[in-house]
Amino acid sequence: MTGVSDHELVAKALQGNQKAFRAIVERHHATAYSVVRAILGNRDDVEDVLQNVYIKVYRGLAGFRGDARLSTWIYQIARNEAINAARRRRPDAQPIEEIAVPAPESANPEAEYGKQERGRHLEMAMAGLEENYRVALELRYMGERSYEEIAEVMGLPMGTVKTYIHRGKAQLRRTMARHQQPVFERKP
Repeated sequence: MTGVSDHELVAKALQGNQKAFRAIVERHHATAYSVVRAILGNRDDVEDVLQNVYIKVYRGLAGFRGDARLSTWIYQIARNEAINAARRRRPDAQPIEEIAVPAPESANPEAEYGKQERGRHLEMAMAGLEENYRVALELRYMGERSYEEIAEVMGLPMGTVKTYIHRGKAQLRRTMARHQQPVFERKP
């Protein structure tokens, strides 16, 4: 349902139009995913939490007043659900899926191992960032959002968003340099 505003989609979804609700989910999935992943990390929990987010969005649509943009409202629901899930998570439990080693996809095991190691180091470095930096970076690079969209979703001035992204990238560079893992290539 391209070309249809969020408010029109909400109105249609409230009338029982399932395609309209599906369009809302598809339109805002990258934002919700980025926020949940930024808070929980790279875990299978992300999909479970997203299901809860979409259930809350569906149930709460009637209460959506439109004071803020729909993306901001969904961001807040996703953030709260992810924080609640992180609190419920037992730190000593490790799912068996995380223990199993997946078969390499490439024909070059060394290259695949290096790629996995860089990914693991990046995940660890991201987990060590302050939440605001992590969320801003996730929205920018995983959610492919513009600075304006991030500012609106996070409810922050654009200058603050730029600062969070700049400082987050700087911290990632320092952390990854300690492990000799490049993160963001500087453009000439």
